Amino acid sequence: MAKPERRTIQVVSHGPSCLDGVMAAAAVRRFYDGEQVNTTLAANGDSDRVIQGLRFKSGRVPDEIWITDLSWTSNDTAGHLRNLTRAGARIFWIDHHRTAVSRASAPEFNVPFAGRVLSEEYSAARLTFDYLKRIAEEAHDEGKLRDFEKFSPFAAIADDHDRWIHRIPESANWALAVQTLGGVESYREITRLSEPVMSRKLRVALEAGRKAMDKSFEIARTTMVERALDNGLRVRSACCIGYSSEVASKLYEGQSHTVIALFDLRSLGVSLRRSADCDVDLSELARYFGGGGHAAAAGFAVSDVKRAPAERLAEVLGQRLGGDVPRG
Repeated sequence: MAKPERRTIQVVSHGPSCLDGVMAAAAVRRFYDGEQVNTTLAANGDSDRVIQGLRFKSGRVPDEIWITDLSWTSNDTAGHLRNLTRAGARIFWIDHHRTAVSRASAPEFNVPFAGRVLSEEYSAARLTFDYLKRIAEEAHDEGKLRDFEKFSPFAAIADDHDRWIHRIPESANWALAVQTLGGVESYREITRLSEPVMSRKLRVALEAGRKAMDKSFEIARTTMVERALDNGLRVRSACCIGYSSEVASKLYEGQSHTVIALFDLRSLGVSLRRSADCDVDLSELARYFGGGGHAAAAGFAVSDVKRAPAERLAEVLGQRLGGDVPRG
């Protein structure tokens, strides 16, 4: 007897080391336990390329494609997704970033989704969990619902940290462990857990992360440049090596009307954060530079910023080398 044909569940979620993106992807994996699930974690600037690389892999049984905690900017991406739906794929999109929610009707999102949730109410992991739970409820699949509800504490951890609620004391530790271990390895570890207790590998990553975070803050402290603007805002920019949220929280502590801009020497991206009293919409600021995010936390990547440290170093060395220098 021939084996029944298996569908493929393809997941593209925010990465490479975002707790919310990892947890959203893990929620899909947990819901489709026992099925073939292929997951890719993509940075914001890489979303178009990754999504356009998706292929339809099933025959009579339709593929499902889940895009979580992530959006895209190209009309070509929408065209590719439309082609996949015509081939039979069922595509779901869940995101909570303001840059996606505010552009819900944009041409690049003109896709016949099988399901779409765009809301700033919760994190992507929580939105994904709630959506999948409703699917199980509507299907009256009590066994699946009972098993899937065990993932609820994981989604709550991601939601607590991503929205900076911090009512769950360990949520910041989970974010730190995921950043240090890496999204792919963290995703694998989390999908193996039956309850939200860190595995040994995650605990080791957490301890290493605490040391690395201290190092990143020290780099930020020594490279920080502060600039007061005529409109009353203050900009604090610095370099860091990962852990941008944690580093930024130290840089805006005790500050008012301050925007923090961190150039991550590891990812070569810029992370934006703001002091509690600052009302600048950082998602719009990041969108201007081709990025996105939330009102209080956003990011982008531009070539000019990537080259800036090297250009300044060349300038400093050039001033010295252009004159009389000792020769050996």
